[in-house]
Amino acid sequence: MNRDVLVKLNYLLLAILLIGASLVIRHAESPERLIAGDWVETDWRLEKDNASPVEELQVQSGLKKEILRNVEDLHLGIWRFEKDGSLKSPSSAKSDSIEWFIKGRGHVLELRRDGRTIESFQIQQINDRKLVLHLNFDLQVKGIIEIVLERKEYSNQYAEKI
Repeated sequence: MNRDVLVKLNYLLLAILLIGASLVIRHAESPERLIAGDWVETDWRLEKDNASPVEELQVQSGLKKEILRNVEDLHLGIWRFEKDGSLKSPSSAKSDSIEWFIKGRGHVLELRRDGRTIESFQIQQINDRKLVLHLNFDLQVKGIIEIVLERKEYSNQYAEKI
């Protein structure tokens, strides 16, 4: 083969690879796209680190308020992640909003108010129906809080079918 033909073939192959990679990146589900929308809290569990068998306890409302004392808007059970990066509560009267960011390799959810980080969660699982967040804390007890959220459309689906 002619050298010019091989050079053109290499450029064509490189162009096809770049176009293919950009299409995959553009249409792949990213955490930012998956998290947008309304989510309903379905479960809060405490996995204690200092217990011999791993205990899972239901988190009492008082402990929940202490953990998220800077994130008052989220005590209502519905988390609304807007596409513009703001986090709001549907029944909140506050005008200031909390900003959310996905950091790292898509496994850290960070909440900020006025440019200051107020909470950081590890995203354990995210798909179009379910979001599981882990919050490491140190309140007299070592452990992990697991917050399970379901997309609002799917959480009401069972009640609508019956």
